[in-house]
Amino acid sequence: MIVPSNLDDTIPIVCNTEDHEIFGNITAAVARDLPWLQLSEPHDGVAVIVGGGPSMKPLLPMIAAHKGAGQAIFAVNGTIPSLASVDVTPDYFVLLDARAHNQGFVHPNKATKYLIASQCSTGVFEALEGHDVTLWHPAYPGIQDYIGDRLCALIGGGTTVGLQAMSIAFCMGYRHIHLYGFDSSYSLAGEGHAYAQTANAEDPREGYWVSGKEYIAAPWMARQAMEFQTAAQQLAEEDTIIQVHGHGLLPAIAKAMSEPPPPMSEVQKYEAMWKTPLYREVAPGESFAEHFVQIADPKLTDVIVDFGCGTGRGGKKIAELTRCEVQLVDFADNCRDEGNDLPFTVADLTKPIGISGNIGYCTDVMEHIPPEDVPDVIRNIMDCVDSCYFKIALFDDSMGKLIGHPLHLSVFPSEWWQSKFSEYDIKYQHTDHGDACPYATLYVQNPK
Repeated sequence: MIVPSNLDDTIPIVCNTEDHEIFGNITAAVARDLPWLQLSEPHDGVAVIVGGGPSMKPLLPMIAAHKGAGQAIFAVNGTIPSLASVDVTPDYFVLLDARAHNQGFVHPNKATKYLIASQCSTGVFEALEGHDVTLWHPAYPGIQDYIGDRLCALIGGGTTVGLQAMSIAFCMGYRHIHLYGFDSSYSLAGEGHAYAQTANAEDPREGYWVSGKEYIAAPWMARQAMEFQTAAQQLAEEDTIIQVHGHGLLPAIAKAMSEPPPPMSEVQKYEAMWKTPLYREVAPGESFAEHFVQIADPKLTDVIVDFGCGTGRGGKKIAELTRCEVQLVDFADNCRDEGNDLPFTVADLTKPIGISGNIGYCTDVMEHIPPEDVPDVIRNIMDCVDSCYFKIALFDDSMGKLIGHPLHLSVFPSEWWQSKFSEYDIKYQHTDHGDACPYATLYVQNPK
């Protein structure tokens, strides 16, 4: 599962420039006599943001048509030469990356205006001396200490220049945005960009599934595709229309977000999710195993049942910590990691499960249950064991957007969950009040 709190663990942000260099660049940029990007009133203009994904190249005639219609073209990174091939001079060129070699993306006199992030290298600003340059500030942690109290817009919305260009366009008043070259995956020929780009040639690659189709992407591409979901939703809530053109992981996600999803049973949902490597990158049950052992204090003779085991890494860690017999239960037969040889039972928790043990372990499961089925699931679990440790997420999921279906169906306050366990003895309870992604923890026993 990917949520704001664990996204950085799942697809880590690997900053390509040291903080001291970034802040040195910001200090130098702020000292320049340049206008800063400000928030503008909404207007009827159309922004066309051109990224460097492989699908951009065959769509260049469409981009030229946008230009001919008087719409504003935003070029990012190395896209200016491609646009020049169809006689398109971008209205704006946007640069974010702080590395010095990105000066090679700058083509003086090839764009009307240049929107340069304050973290960019001094060489970029020197190359654009005498040109129409506006400084913008990414919402980089700690940047406020370097830019002072001067009025400006801090640009967020993601970690890539393409996503931040969407926020820039919004800041400039555009409420209709077209995206080209936002593939966020490799082409069938293995190309990562519409132009030669050696900087990312050695990036690791992984498969990601959307609507039954696999896309090969580097970690930064997958992160961009995931961050797009949040950015697009936030912009849509501000009455912004976003149209994504081309092919790839991000366009597939955009399509899944915009179209009514095909009906899927609960089992089909999770069979589809477990085909997505991204979904199994983080196993919450593994993270909570030590706390479970501390609270439940299992004895060597106890049989522990992991209800809704997912990858099985949680159960495996419990077995390593306690040396107890651990049984795994889930209704998606493809959920477990390869090589996990703990005993496994395929079972639907909404129905009698038919196994027995001493202590149950149920983490990151109950919030996935439809509200009307929660009482039955609790009863079925407690019929199998004497006591059970529950860890329940109190926040919405984001990964379900990959298949067009929400995964967290029972998102309620901790008090609601406590009421559902009223007929059992609650031996321990805790709620992560104040956390961005809070959990409720309950350890319950059958009444004597």
